Amino acid sequence: INAEYGEEHVECPSILEWHVVLAASVFISIYIKCTAGSIPSGDAGDFILSAYHFGVAHPPGYPLYVTVGHLWMKLLPFGNPAYRLNLLTSIIGGCASSIVYLTTYRITGFIPGAIFASGMFGFSHLIWFHSVGAEIFSLNNAFCAALLFWVVRFQQAPNKHRARVAMEASFLSGLSMCNQHTSGLFIATIGAWMFLSLLKDKAITIREFALTGVAFAVALLPYVQLPISSFLRKSPSTWGDHRTFTGFWKHITREEYGTFRLTADDRPSDLFGNLLTYTGDIVHELGFVTFALCIFCLLTAWIFPKIRTIVYVLFATALGYIMFFCMQANVDHSKDLSKGVLERFWMQSNVVVCILAGCGVWCVYKPIKDRIPEKTASVLAILMGLCSVLATLHQIHLNYKVCDLSNNLIMRDYGRKLLDAAPKNGVLLVEGDMPSLTSRYMRYCEDYRTDVDVVDQELIGFPWFKPMHKHVYKHYIFPHDREWYSKSRVTRKGANEPHTYNFADVFKVHIDDGIPLHIYPHMKEGDEGWKEEYETWPTTMTFEVRHKYNPYHLYEYLNQMLYTDLNFAPNMEYCDKDSYPARSWERAVAYSCADAAFLSAEHAHRLIHAEDLENKQHGLPLLYLNLELYQRAYNALTEPDGTNKKFYFGPDRNLNYGVMAYFVYRTRVSAEDPNASKYARIVVEQWQIYLSRSGKPDDRGLKEVIKDALKRYPDLMTNDKHIL
Repeated sequence: INAEYGEEHVECPSILEWHVVLAASVFISIYIKCTAGSIPSGDAGDFILSAYHFGVAHPPGYPLYVTVGHLWMKLLPFGNPAYRLNLLTSIIGGCASSIVYLTTYRITGFIPGAIFASGMFGFSHLIWFHSVGAEIFSLNNAFCAALLFWVVRFQQAPNKHRARVAMEASFLSGLSMCNQHTSGLFIATIGAWMFLSLLKDKAITIREFALTGVAFAVALLPYVQLPISSFLRKSPSTWGDHRTFTGFWKHITREEYGTFRLTADDRPSDLFGNLLTYTGDIVHELGFVTFALCIFCLLTAWIFPKIRTIVYVLFATALGYIMFFCMQANVDHSKDLSKGVLERFWMQSNVVVCILAGCGVWCVYKPIKDRIPEKTASVLAILMGLCSVLATLHQIHLNYKVCDLSNNLIMRDYGRKLLDAAPKNGVLLVEGDMPSLTSRYMRYCEDYRTDVDVVDQELIGFPWFKPMHKHVYKHYIFPHDREWYSKSRVTRKGANEPHTYNFADVFKVHIDDGIPLHIYPHMKEGDEGWKEEYETWPTTMTFEVRHKYNPYHLYEYLNQMLYTDLNFAPNMEYCDKDSYPARSWERAVAYSCADAAFLSAEHAHRLIHAEDLENKQHGLPLLYLNLELYQRAYNALTEPDGTNKKFYFGPDRNLNYGVMAYFVYRTRVSAEDPNASKYARIVVEQWQIYLSRSGKPDDRGLKEVIKDALKRYPDLMTNDKHIL
């Protein structure tokens, strides 16, 4: 590897050199330390469910990860199902970062460059965070780094051995396609380069070419997991029916999502916006120095024959991926969660960026080394190694708090709270990834609340849902003699559609059979026909479905809600702005839980207002009960001093709480009640907070009421200076 420039082939060091083993040990150890203790956010719940029950994950199925994960979870004797798969992913993630180290070292033979490349990559937020929870990105990173390593092996191998290296790369490519299809963009560039190089050097025979194709085909065998799982039908969580070739092909080509689209939306992609986002993400995730070294390597690599070809092949590989992906990624950049989804796919190209940055370190060192004495060059190499170690430690310092998921149980607690709110021996219809995955994981992997059937509304909409899931549920009833869901029954009422059903039919069969039915957080959009006969009432986090002719009595409802537990919002330590940005699922769950505490109070508030009960004498008891419900919700989500530091909820909650307090305050002032001041205090506090948080500080109506209350009770100003 230390041969002079111009030597075509070099002697390659052993893979198991001491520093390579040491690097792998460091990455794997730190990742294991940070491994999520239970179900993490994102798609992890789907992979855990699929691996645990040998089911099929969402398209394209990820059969290699699911199959290996299933065997690992069966063999590992400790930990809950989520932790077992998280642990496997952490080990794979550590291997991925180690391969980045090895690849950089094999290109340059320079340890400081390898340390810098792997440290910036492995301890960046995106890579680290998705390496300690059950996600397929960790395995994809490992495969992509390995493919780049095989590029180096191919380039450094003698001509007579290159065909064999290409066969190995072909087999590896097939395995990678059994995990994440985006690796196909790397495979296309690398495969074309290897094939053209072999043809140019006349280094491959027809037999070897055929064997290369066979190796790729054999590596695709993990896809048999899809039809096997469908025929077994033992999984309570599976996506698609793969017992026919049509169903199998539809799944692996992601037809239900849009084969070459990131989402199933009709939104057009934004090439320039995606490129701009990615450039900013490189600097944010990997640092400006990494970006600068990558550019420096690309500008100077032509000087160094030893690395020139490899560098430009790697650059072409990353460029092809970035351009294709940016042209197809149809996500809304204005939404934090959508931006978070997009960012996950930058990890694949970041493998190349970091390897090139590591080569950039060598490009800085090599010209200086050639002009100074050998001992001085050794000292310089040591200093650069120390700088690389310091840069890695700085990366660890920046991201450790965010990426240490060992004590983050927010998703587990979220799933538990949803199931706690579900009816006994009933059905919970969930909508959305996090509500569905967390509650279904707790129910079908940890056997929490086994009396409840958890049904994903999105899955109901697919024609394969009934045949693949009808054996799973104890209480959920498929409408009789109806095979598949169709919201068209709402708009084509009376049309001859004997084999379809909608949610009105679902509600009817359950309520007629006396099976309690709850939904969370809302019903599927586009199917509104059920509203003609049914309504939903919030009961803590979930909503109870009731027939319109059998509603709650408002007084009874308020009394029942006053005895429910509202302490289910997550702690700030799990979802503060420093640990989890607005684009994270943890923050979204935190807001959702906090807002849920007010749902019952606000529902009753709307009913009171609809009947104009706030202006009627007989409505006064209801006002008191509703205000008490607001107080319980607010107190459950705030510190003793009245600040909501630990929890998140929208400013409209402060407004509505103050409105209900104002109704009571108004009646108490009219009655010359000496206790009216305590209600005035709530009005002043809540509306002042609303005015400061909502961005509407000049609301004249609210300010007039506050001014009148302060004039009537001047001591409020003295006692509440921290708010007023």
